[in-house]
Amino acid sequence: MSHVHIPDGIIPFYLWLPGYILTFVIIYFVIKRSSNEQIKRVLPFTGIAAALMLIGMSVPLIIIPVHISLAVLTGILIGPKMAFLVVFVVSMILAMFGHGGITIVGLNTLVIGSEVFIGAMLFKKLAKNNLVIGTSIATVIALIVSMSMMVAIIGTYAGFAEVLPHEAVEHVEEEHLDEGDHDDSDLTEAVSEINYLAFSGWVALIMIVVVGVGLETLITVLIIRYFYKVRPDLIETVHGFTT
Repeated sequence: MSHVHIPDGIIPFYLWLPGYILTFVIIYFVIKRSSNEQIKRVLPFTGIAAALMLIGMSVPLIIIPVHISLAVLTGILIGPKMAFLVVFVVSMILAMFGHGGITIVGLNTLVIGSEVFIGAMLFKKLAKNNLVIGTSIATVIALIVSMSMMVAIIGTYAGFAEVLPHEAVEHVEEEHLDEGDHDDSDLTEAVSEINYLAFSGWVALIMIVVVGVGLETLITVLIIRYFYKVRPDLIETVHGFTT
């Protein structure tokens, strides 16, 4: 849900450049600390996870004007380290297809990557006692953190109006993307134009967020339950526990 779609030229270099640097530093340590055995064990599922993320992040849902990332699901299934690599590859591919600029890939990787690490960490701690509850809490918290990061990045440098789901806004004006051409009136006007089901304004925005988080959480829980029934060894090996 937290994929940044801003084109090149909006986010200043002193923000996107550190994003790339930090991303490559994390990738370096991920590769360095991953054994060949770990990589071979999850490699078959890595391609599947990448494909699912590509579909989820590029195809809009019919019932709600947002995308799902399935990043928490990926982090749980193949582990946060390999999942972070998947997030980087998926973000780069999406950028090449016009889903955000190339310069934003580093920041996108960090934002979505936060879901991977936070979700997997919380799952490991909470799912020992109850798989469904643990997965649900891990997913919700991870999504909230990543959305907060996205709002902070986009809102500060492109205007908080650009954080809104544009598919739900009746009229999206391109001039909102102009740096320095955003204020509280832009946000108020943009929010007032949001419509979802029978709701509008802030209520519609809250509904979109709640339904989006709830839907991604439900999908994650159902897939994790299925995998734990057919391949419990996969989750147990990655996280080192038996539920």
